[in-house]
Amino acid sequence: MIKTENLTKVYSPCSGCSVTALDNISLEVSDGEFLAIVGTSGSGKTTLMNIIGCLDTPTEGKYCLDGTDISSLSSVELSNVRSRKISFVFQGFNLIPTLTAAENVELPLIYRKTPAHIRKETVRLALEAVGLEKRAGHLPLELSGGQQQRVAIARAFASNAPLILADEPCGNLDSKAGESIMNMLHRMNELGKTVILITHDENAAKTAHRQIRISDGRILA
Repeated sequence: MIKTENLTKVYSPCSGCSVTALDNISLEVSDGEFLAIVGTSGSGKTTLMNIIGCLDTPTEGKYCLDGTDISSLSSVELSNVRSRKISFVFQGFNLIPTLTAAENVELPLIYRKTPAHIRKETVRLALEAVGLEKRAGHLPLELSGGQQQRVAIARAFASNAPLILADEPCGNLDSKAGESIMNMLHRMNELGKTVILITHDENAAKTAHRQIRISDGRILA
């Protein structure tokens, strides 16, 4: 599903200076795999996720998603790929505070111009799948951290994208809520989704099919 060749990302924060965030990263991810990308803060794992998620482009190298060379696409084309193929679950939940749980889950379906009657049923099933059907009308601030993250999971479920990128999804949660979120990600993987977990949590990483460890922008193992 994913193949990168000699992926390099260099930032130039000021004139005459540069920072290499990724250094010749080559990897493959199979369709339906549950992969953990493990590294400490500053290791390059989030930069790698941003490129895989079509949120950023490499300075050098090649990135193919489902056989398409993503590294050559325009910003509009990248946006279309994100909408159709990728769902995100972020540590900070990334819910819109003025929208209810149901409306947050529905938002990507609106972007895709999904008919209203299909959106309504999809949202209902997604919230039911994460046990929040009775909280559909609540705003994010009326929900606990674990419940907000479950709304984010429901949003990913509803979008039906084949690839889920989860960036430290349990980082702001207690151990019980974090375990619940990991179980949901594994359930989505069992339903055929490819899941990439970006984490520094060794316990979460151990539950993946495979781990890739990076440091200073390079793959260690």
